[in-house]
Amino acid sequence: LQTHNREIHTLQDHQKIKHSLIFLISILYKEKMELEDQKKFFHGTLEITIFDATPFSPSFPFSCIFTKPKPAYVTIKINKKKVAKTSSEHDRVWNQTFQILCAHPIADTTVTITLKTQCSVLGRFRISAEQILTSDPAIINGFFSLIAENGSTKPNLKLKFMMWFRPAYLEPGWCQSLEGQSFQGIRNASFPQRSNCRVVLYQDAHHRATFDPRVHDVSSNARNLWEDVYKAIESARHLVYIAGWALNPNLVLVRDEETEIPHAVGVTIGELLKRKAYEGVAVRVMLWSDETSFPMIKNKGLMRTNDQTAFAYFRDTNVVCRLCPRSHKQLPTAFAHHQKTITVDTRVTNTNNKEREIMSFLGGFDLCDGRYDTEEHSLFRTLGTRDDFYQTSVAGAKLSRGGPREPWHDCHTCVVGGAAWDVLKNFEQRWTKQCNPSVLVNTSGIKNLVNRTGPVTTEEEDDRKWNVQVLRSIDHVSATEMPRGLPVEKSVHDGYVAAIRKAERFIYIENQYFMGSCDHWENKNDKICSGCTNLIPIEIALKIAAKIREKERFAVYIVIPMWPEGPPESETVEEMLHWTRETMSMMYRIIGEAIRETGDGSHPKDYLNFFCLANREEKRDGEFEAASSPHPKTNYWNAQRNRRFMIYVHSKLMIGKQYFDRIGEYKPEINGRLSRHGDCNRLLPRSRYCDQQQ
Repeated sequence: LQTHNREIHTLQDHQKIKHSLIFLISILYKEKMELEDQKKFFHGTLEITIFDATPFSPSFPFSCIFTKPKPAYVTIKINKKKVAKTSSEHDRVWNQTFQILCAHPIADTTVTITLKTQCSVLGRFRISAEQILTSDPAIINGFFSLIAENGSTKPNLKLKFMMWFRPAYLEPGWCQSLEGQSFQGIRNASFPQRSNCRVVLYQDAHHRATFDPRVHDVSSNARNLWEDVYKAIESARHLVYIAGWALNPNLVLVRDEETEIPHAVGVTIGELLKRKAYEGVAVRVMLWSDETSFPMIKNKGLMRTNDQTAFAYFRDTNVVCRLCPRSHKQLPTAFAHHQKTITVDTRVTNTNNKEREIMSFLGGFDLCDGRYDTEEHSLFRTLGTRDDFYQTSVAGAKLSRGGPREPWHDCHTCVVGGAAWDVLKNFEQRWTKQCNPSVLVNTSGIKNLVNRTGPVTTEEEDDRKWNVQVLRSIDHVSATEMPRGLPVEKSVHDGYVAAIRKAERFIYIENQYFMGSCDHWENKNDKICSGCTNLIPIEIALKIAAKIREKERFAVYIVIPMWPEGPPESETVEEMLHWTRETMSMMYRIIGEAIRETGDGSHPKDYLNFFCLANREEKRDGEFEAASSPHPKTNYWNAQRNRRFMIYVHSKLMIGKQYFDRIGEYKPEINGRLSRHGDCNRLLPRSRYCDQQQ
């Protein structure tokens, strides 16, 4: 500064230096606050490249079956959770890189790299998070001796790897928008980001003609999901592929007499699919096989997904329906296939030719009981309309005893373009893994089916303006063609974390569950038994804490059901509520600590709020009259007496300052393991549409 002072000739020069110093001080203050935060949290991205290991050397001087090299692989764990795994190689050369998202307490975090064969553990290398953060140089690189199971060092067995940690606040794009070409999509995903896609967003299965969303600066009108699904299936000429958690063939999609397609009123999804198959369209239905359902004893199963009903309905028809268990190492488990996708061929819009393209629906809606609802979310006034009364959150509820029904709020999306082909590819990969691939359609043999990935024409400019990436939660047991070194894909989770880290002003979430980041919970027993290890809650809390230290306004709004589906007094629901409370408590604790450290006089609820939706209806003439009443003083009786009930929020939606819109079927997670439920999401980064609307 003294040197510069000799060169100051004008007041303008002085002001420039003054502003530069203020800017420099603000940066140093921000880094100081972030470094203070880094003393508590291992928060950022850990990048590890596994190169090779000491070649196999037989113990015997002669050759036999026991001296042949066995394929070896490397696993990476953070604490007890496996986060990465290489391919198996006989020569022990991998050259694979993994980028691992971290948000863990520094004091209790250890990274373990293990060299294994299928039958044995050859050696391990352990390093604490604190050692990684304080290492000099910052990049840990070289050949490292491994430790045997008994704790002794193996000097003749070494593993070459490189490891370095990048704090979250130093990552490219931290708190930056996704304008232009700066964002290229989520890494470690099967499908890349696709441009020039057409997207339609849906809220709830249907809207009344009088529906007013109170958002009048949006150019398009609200669409009716199930009417669009009906029209898409009806107009298909080559293929209809459906993957679902549940499907009821007796479900009626179109129920409103004022519909655009009056001939569809009352037609069941089963009738529609059989008709299309009879016309020669390849109709393939792939449903999760609930292992607890036994048709021979008329047991519908624990989850009541109608899987056996659907299978029996389509038997001896042209519809090919298959039930796929969620397997682990080829053995069935109680975990679920949770994807909900519909893929059809459709006529190319805005053209006069006969070309067709792929259209895909995906999100939170299954084609099953209880999902049909409108923006009114009625409790008692629609009980007599259709024979699909649904109420699983009140013990003993049935139509003969009256309402309330369980109102259902959900989100869904339809996409046309490259991303729709990715949804088709996902279906083909799953079908090929668990079903007979010979019954799939060879899409390359369909003459007029096009995949338009190039720039859009002027006529299409307003129609195809979205960048879309299809994300999944799936493993190699459930799908073929998994990326090398990626036996479990968790790009949905990584997409959530990326969106949170890039958010600038606010985050809005709707989700069926909200529990996770159990490493930061106070109750040690819950940390061990819950398995809720996903990073989403802690990422949100750390984002808010960083904004508080930077003295920037930031708000998070989270909408969840009042309780998870099921009777609230049941042991399962009570346990999930307890874990949700642990998650909320942890988040508010971290936010409160940041407020105290900065001397800010604000309250944690100025930054983070949770909401539940509910409805209450006055009794009207002409309502359905039940034949009997529930027992007095029960929850069922109270719900009828007070005529109010929660709206069950099933949607999986996150919006971050207009830049991300995620619609799909991922839960921050009832059991915490990303591989337990096969889910499918769509990441919708900011597009030209958002530029126009800003």
